[in-house]
Amino acid sequence: MEYAYKRVGTMNFTKTIEAVERSARDHGFDVLHYHDITAALAAKGFPIRPLAIFEIAPAGVELEVPVSLLMPCRVNVYEQDSEVVIAALRPTLFSAVYPEHGLDEIALEFEKAVVAVVDGAVG
Repeated sequence: MEYAYKRVGTMNFTKTIEAVERSARDHGFDVLHYHDITAALAAKGFPIRPLAIFEIAPAGVELEVPVSLLMPCRVNVYEQDSEVVIAALRPTLFSAVYPEHGLDEIALEFEKAVVAVVDGAVG
């Protein structure tokens, strides 16, 4: 199983960040946190290639245990080989990690939504 769903973007890094945020909201997710990893590490003297991480969750949905084990979904934006990549961990990966909770169906639903977020941000 591929642990992540990845797409190469068509925009620069900054525009891709904006596109991910817009796509998340368009697909019914709230952006819980945005982590500018590049800036955080540069401030500590560790320059790296551009990297940002979004933590997203379905808007207005009460996430009870065990479904909360799948959240938040993370979407990464990074540069690799002069391309901008958008990648998201597959929620179905976590249902395999926690088989005793029977999360397969809901994880598949979340995964379809996260894939739509990534696809929507590619442009």
